[in-house]
Amino acid sequence: MVIETDAAAGEWISITDAAARLSAAGDRIDRSTLSRYLKQHSEALPTREEGKSHLVEYGALVAHRSENIRLRNIPPVAGLAPGLGNPKGRPVSRFAGSQSDGQARKAQADAEMREMDLAQRRGELTPTAEVDKAGRDAIALMQSAFERAIDSEAASLSVKYGWDERVARIALKAFVRVGLDDFNREIRERLDQRERERATGGTAPFDQASLQ
Repeated sequence: MVIETDAAAGEWISITDAAARLSAAGDRIDRSTLSRYLKQHSEALPTREEGKSHLVEYGALVAHRSENIRLRNIPPVAGLAPGLGNPKGRPVSRFAGSQSDGQARKAQADAEMREMDLAQRRGELTPTAEVDKAGRDAIALMQSAFERAIDSEAASLSVKYGWDERVARIALKAFVRVGLDDFNREIRERLDQRERERATGGTAPFDQASLQ
């Protein structure tokens, strides 16, 4: 357990210990989730290194989580003044009364946008346009492959079963057309569903031009 106590700086403990203490007090969270939380709110909750451990100021962490609008229902942490998130005898937290609900939501949105921007720079996100183009290219390649296979398959069926090669070719083309129509219809239905989700606050829009 790594703990640094300083009357002015507060109580700095490892992320592992902080997660354990929060969970014991009713704010259920594991180390990995807490680590992501600290990265998301790094401006308000800075960490510092101590050997191989990353330390966080526990009182500031409790105050921040108690005032986060997404965490309002967690019970108060034992040993802290209700509603303030301050250890007994400690000065009022810098978070107390500093944000309205609207400001908190904006701060949360800004943090999420920064995370998305960082993920995109790291190559962890793929722009929708690129996904859309790749999908269209894949469909075109699939259709071309089917069309190239029709002639050879028609000739093979003619030899193997004695079918008329021209009739076999017509039947295979019809089969491919029906399959692609079904595939395109399924894709459009999924795109429509994604568009409805986006309109209600879900994912980003897709270009719904013809996939053929």
